[in-house]
Amino acid sequence: MTNLNELCPVCGEGRLSEQAGQNSVQYKGVEENIPLYFSVCDYCEMEQGDAIQTRQNKREMIAFKKRIDGLLSGNEIKKFRNVYGVTQAEVSEILGGGPVAFSKYEKNDVSQSGSMDNLIRVCKEFPEVFEWLAARANVEINEVKAMEIC
Repeated sequence: MTNLNELCPVCGEGRLSEQAGQNSVQYKGVEENIPLYFSVCDYCEMEQGDAIQTRQNKREMIAFKKRIDGLLSGNEIKKFRNVYGVTQAEVSEILGGGPVAFSKYEKNDVSQSGSMDNLIRVCKEFPEVFEWLAARANVEINEVKAMEIC
């Protein structure tokens, strides 16, 4: 986040302090308060967000939208991948989506497509499907049972 006591870029006089609040957002008719990260100048009282805070705010919004759309969360996708002992690049080779897709899904930088979400869910429910796809991609994985990844 912002460095404590960073000089305010707006007034050039005050120091910034990190703040966390709530932001009321609405998506598909569902309203919810999600975390909001920003800094406030102790001189001009201007609220502002740096690049890191803005990225975190975007990730919070995408995580909210994933919940409303019924998609797997970034943490659920990461758990699925970790159970099999594969890297983000390896799971991309197995399921598709590009070399950095799973990094973006797990961090909530982007939402996975409905099709990708369904594919991950099928692989969670039926580990033999993921094992078969991994063998086709020539990627070694941990052998697991369906109940281990639910």
